[in-house]
Amino acid sequence: MVILGLGSNLADRLGNLRSALAYIKQIPQFSIEQISPVYISDALIPENAPVSWDRPHLNLALRCSTTLAPHELLRHVKEIEKKVGRTPEKTWGPRIIDIDLLAWDDLMLYDDKLHIPHEHLIDRPFALWPLADVAPFWIYPGQDKTAAELSERWGSRFTGEAPLHARQISQRIDTPQLVGILNVTPDSFSDGGKFLDPEHAVEQVKHLVLQGAEIIDIGAEATNPRASAISSEQEWRRLEPVLSVLLQEISAMEISPKISIDTRHADVAKKALDLGAHWINDVSGFDDVKMRECVAEHFCDVIVMHHLGIPVDKKIILPRDKNPVDLVLDWAATRINEIVQFGIAHERIIFDVGIGFGKNAEQSLMLLKNIDAFRQLGTRLLVGHSRKLFLGQFTDKPFAERDIETTISSLFLATKNIEYLRVHNVEMHARAFKVNKVL
Repeated sequence: MVILGLGSNLADRLGNLRSALAYIKQIPQFSIEQISPVYISDALIPENAPVSWDRPHLNLALRCSTTLAPHELLRHVKEIEKKVGRTPEKTWGPRIIDIDLLAWDDLMLYDDKLHIPHEHLIDRPFALWPLADVAPFWIYPGQDKTAAELSERWGSRFTGEAPLHARQISQRIDTPQLVGILNVTPDSFSDGGKFLDPEHAVEQVKHLVLQGAEIIDIGAEATNPRASAISSEQEWRRLEPVLSVLLQEISAMEISPKISIDTRHADVAKKALDLGAHWINDVSGFDDVKMRECVAEHFCDVIVMHHLGIPVDKKIILPRDKNPVDLVLDWAATRINEIVQFGIAHERIIFDVGIGFGKNAEQSLMLLKNIDAFRQLGTRLLVGHSRKLFLGQFTDKPFAERDIETTISSLFLATKNIEYLRVHNVEMHARAFKVNKVL
């Protein structure tokens, strides 16, 4: 058993950890058996260090098995650090990625290149806690205590009262990224009217991030069957005050979320991107050529969603005598090809099958059960199934009370390695994923 420790405190820290994980999975004669939750902690820096070094670290651990020798694995690890973007830096300085060999069964090895177990491991909660999560019964050589026992002295993993304020956060790197929903609308079916005020909206975003969201999808036009279409001018009047304040605040959050704008209007998308938004989520599937031209001029990611009309008309659905998977797949392949022709790189595209948009309950369920089919598109996938009408197959609870059914569906989608899930109850999902990854 080998335990690797991964850390990052520069740029997109979760993204850096995910990139390192992808490379580690490619190491020959090596396999990953379990991935720990992520921990955040203050930077461990010397006195009189530059202020720029004081950046919170994210850390986690991997329990692995290998037939490689320690120094062979070390060579792979150093190559991966370079691939992720690490360059030579001063000792203790900020870094894109740091990969350490924390432990190796009961091996004790100390030379000029390796210290196993890692030096100071038992004094650093940001390293020992993740190790204890994936290998609680590992015994520190010479200590006669398990990792779980050694980490008990710091108390709770969640309060931040441990050295360097280390604590576990809700985001993970081995489950779908959670897209939190922020509706700045009066008529959304779940939370219409709650977050029209910028101050309330920012507080809600902070709350969603604390619960585990990595992307915040902001919509200023409701698209449910009860909603009415609005003009782009009206949409921007709702969106701009919230977006302007939010983009000023996100850099100060412990996890800076990406901001996705849920719009089908090209002029709204352009204004939002000019302000600094990161994604455009077009529920009209980029029907409008102007929208394609707009995003082609920026470097944002784009969500392309299948639909049969916006706002939704419950009377208009896919043909009942046709396979909905084939219909949506054919539409997606054609639309993605059209978008790429406008100069939008394939790597920027995220596809959403559009649960509930032009589909009845049975069709929506078939799309979810066969979500693997959409891998052939070669894009990342996002599913927005939260609290939707098809869940009426399982409950007669109001939309706002369908989080249990939503979360069970999400656990299934997580087994399919879906990259993004757009959900209302972020906290329930993050907590469910943590337990599911251990059992």
